[in-house]
Amino acid sequence: METIKSPAKINLGLWILRKRTDEYHDIYTVIHTIDLHDIITIKPAPKLEITFSNPNIPEENTVTKAVRIFEETTGIQQNYKIFIQKNIPIGSGLGGGSSNAAVILKKLNELSGSPLTQEELHKLAVYIGADVPFFLEGGMAVAQGIGDKITYLKTKLEKEIFIIYPNIEVKTKEVYSKVTSDILTTQEQINIIDTLLKENRLDEFLASIENSLGNISKENFPVINEVLNTLEFLGYKGYITGSGSAVFVFGKPNQRLKDICKLRDWKLYEANLI
Repeated sequence: METIKSPAKINLGLWILRKRTDEYHDIYTVIHTIDLHDIITIKPAPKLEITFSNPNIPEENTVTKAVRIFEETTGIQQNYKIFIQKNIPIGSGLGGGSSNAAVILKKLNELSGSPLTQEELHKLAVYIGADVPFFLEGGMAVAQGIGDKITYLKTKLEKEIFIIYPNIEVKTKEVYSKVTSDILTTQEQINIIDTLLKENRLDEFLASIENSLGNISKENFPVINEVLNTLEFLGYKGYITGSGSAVFVFGKPNQRLKDICKLRDWKLYEANLI
């Protein structure tokens, strides 16, 4: 039996440039893995069996898609018992499902004698979901296009963060459906952000981050605004990751905030960027 960690991610800003003809949107986002993770165990079995600790995971999910597409591409049947201990909350914008798919895809390739190259794995990952290609390597990266064009950065941020998950699931597709032209970002603005990253001016970059999807979510989910306002009242600056609902903060939570989270049934996670 093998045990693998499947890390979460945060978005250090997310900007939307345009709606595409295929109904997706071109975006620019900076992604960073964190050490909050799901735990995946995999062992040989008479037939394929995929189970999760969370009973609310639908039967058709990113892991089943990853296994199926790997089998179809390689022609190698995958007979394993796969169990995913879910620690990353669902619908949080932390990328748990995408991470699970990428980790499984890499592991199945390894167990099958590496029939697929890294480039081929990337192509399969794109079919599964926009965030999946990033998790094949992790670290810190810029994602463009629909999130599938990945440029990994040599720099990683060594920072402590904490995350508040307000116990609501946000569906990314629904948030994208509410994108309007007035929230789009120009290419000129993206060029400025890109320059800050290329010149390693990370403090200036962090001071300029915003999240267009997150702005939509906080308008449609009052509890996200409540989290942000609570953080501001206590002297913290909160950032929405992905389309929400999770909010992250650089630093460590004080006891008062821990007490508030417990009172309001918000889940609080302390983590590090990795």
